Amino acid sequence: MNFKLIFTASALAFLLGGCAAQAQLEPVEPQPASPLTYTHPSYHKVTPDVALQMMKNGVPVIDVRSPDEYQQGHIAGSINVPLDTLKLGTILEAQPDITKPLLVHCRSGVRAEQASKILVESGYQQVYNMYGTLQWPYGFINEK
Repeated sequence: MNFKLIFTASALAFLLGGCAAQAQLEPVEPQPASPLTYTHPSYHKVTPDVALQMMKNGVPVIDVRSPDEYQQGHIAGSINVPLDTLKLGTILEAQPDITKPLLVHCRSGVRAEQASKILVESGYQQVYNMYGTLQWPYGFINEK
């Protein structure tokens, strides 16, 4: 009898843990390559539909993928600033006013989060991770 009680409690804990993990999923498909965990009052995540509206309102888009990835297909109007070129203290030509919003993306959202952290630590006050090209349903421009 005690064994059943212990097993039931363990099963319940497992199920509740599974529900908690699902609640942390991102609101996009496919999910980013690894969990996005960075938190800061100046950092936000937005779905592609929200990002598209922000773009229509003039918010610049920074693509932090490699130049080769960018040339294979990128979001219209995006500016390629590879992650490995971002350093603490970076002020972007595309958005020199650190008080204004800035959209950042990569392939799945992970590098965009890393870039966003650098930008926030550099003083940017409204950085929006729009995930990546994997989740972007609105088409691309190809250079190759």
